[in-house]
Amino acid sequence: MTVAPPSRALKLFGTEEPRAEIRTLRAGPLSVELEAGKLRYVRMGGHEAIRGIAFVVRGPAWQTYHPAISNLSIEEGGDSFRASYDGEVDEASGSISFHAEIAGSATDGLKFSVAARTGSDFETSRTGFVILHAVDGVAGQPCTILHVDGSAEETIFPDHVMPLQPFFDMRAITHEAPPGLRVTCRMEGEHAWECEDQRNWTDASYKTYYRPLSLPFPYTIDGGSEFNQSVAVTFDGAAGDSAADGYSAIAVTLGAGSGKKMPRIGIGVPADLGRKSLEALDLLQGVGPQLLIAEYRADQNEADLSACQQLADALEAELVVEIVAPCERPLTEEMSHAAGAIAAAEVKPDAVIVAQARLMDFTLETLEALGVPSFEETYSAARQAFPGVALGGGVLTNFTELNRNHPTPDLYDFISHLTSAVVHEVDDRSVMETLQSLPSLIGSVRAMAGGKTYRVGPSAIGMRYNPYGPSTYDNKTNIRMAFNQQDPRHRALAGSAFTLGYVARMAAGEVEAVSLGAAVGEFGLAYRKMAHPQPWYDDLGDGGGWVFPHCHIVAAVAGA
Repeated sequence: MTVAPPSRALKLFGTEEPRAEIRTLRAGPLSVELEAGKLRYVRMGGHEAIRGIAFVVRGPAWQTYHPAISNLSIEEGGDSFRASYDGEVDEASGSISFHAEIAGSATDGLKFSVAARTGSDFETSRTGFVILHAVDGVAGQPCTILHVDGSAEETIFPDHVMPLQPFFDMRAITHEAPPGLRVTCRMEGEHAWECEDQRNWTDASYKTYYRPLSLPFPYTIDGGSEFNQSVAVTFDGAAGDSAADGYSAIAVTLGAGSGKKMPRIGIGVPADLGRKSLEALDLLQGVGPQLLIAEYRADQNEADLSACQQLADALEAELVVEIVAPCERPLTEEMSHAAGAIAAAEVKPDAVIVAQARLMDFTLETLEALGVPSFEETYSAARQAFPGVALGGGVLTNFTELNRNHPTPDLYDFISHLTSAVVHEVDDRSVMETLQSLPSLIGSVRAMAGGKTYRVGPSAIGMRYNPYGPSTYDNKTNIRMAFNQQDPRHRALAGSAFTLGYVARMAAGEVEAVSLGAAVGEFGLAYRKMAHPQPWYDDLGDGGGWVFPHCHIVAAVAGA
């Protein structure tokens, strides 16, 4: 059977889902991009002032809804522009519609306003405007917060990633972008806004959002309710120079060696895919990973666990076993049980990473407030159960959870966490922009690790675990989706570029080991028939030894 070549969209992004149209609106030196109802890259004189402004509608489990846009109207003049549209969300959690007005002026700046109405009771964890300030050129820089009580606070954007909100009770925020150009963003609505450091989730921005997390969430907006919100951006002063407005060709050149050591490259082994991963031994021998990160579960098939040791022996790779402590019985009992099951499978780990089960989920609280066993107690039990085995500290989820609750360096031999690029925005540019946040993450972990070894992964574009809901989402329609494991770009050239950029950032930060995805499965290097669609590869079928493009990148960096 002859299979036609994949479309350009499948080659690049792994999906036929259309990309949103991007329209650049200009008013003299002011420019902004309109994409799917959101404003991106607010620039003055070519200088980025605001990364994004959007009226966001999220579900009760923090899932992002994408409003259906209709009646889009755009008018442009030399020194001004206007745009308007209607948006509608109709989900199981309820329905809401809104009318949006956007106005830009060379002299008066930018205003984005929304009049919204719920058609039925609408359950949400966040519905309102969010504003993004980019990290590059902003981190560590001064800003002024105007509070809702009229007081002003002189402060700075955090340099290291701040675990909780840096700014509260906000009505407006002013900063310079670049020096000499003062940018003020003012928000109007029923409640105050506050700001969180989105680098926690690898977003390259500080996000000012509605409404405060001190208020209950999720919450219900009564059916038939009407409300208005607006965001206004004004400018004062002038930048000392002008910048190119828009995009130009990018030249890629190879420079001299950095003098830094490439990280060791690892591959994940999901708990239910040990035997399937062993079947891919020939592929993995060609890739050459130096580490295997094996997931242990109490209900795991012993043969899947045993396969991890066989795989590690064949690859001469370090074997690291991840263990989640339920913290339902004495920890010494739980760790002894896990060690016994691992030994019964004839697995001899070189290292273990142990995490309390409660830290697999979102929290704003400390371990003590949660009533969770301390890191001292947890790691002491792990050391007792696995004598002579290196112990990894940290979390088995996103950096966010590590940043909010992390052990002291004296308790572990290395520190580790994961990342995902689809926690918030899932468009192609936003996913790639997450790479901009990695130096900040690396610097923040270095600050908490006290010189101990730093490892990352297994990570991918998709989300391995979902701390913010009951599970990751099943991407049955092969689209760009938040909180999903089966991200289509993983199989495409975009995934290859992301992987290379990810490793490059980690190498620049001298991270000791970076683990990427898995041999097979949702994060696999190679195609295997699965329950979710994999266009073009499904037509080729099993048995051909098909690998995804990023497999070649992983092999290249593993051999570097």
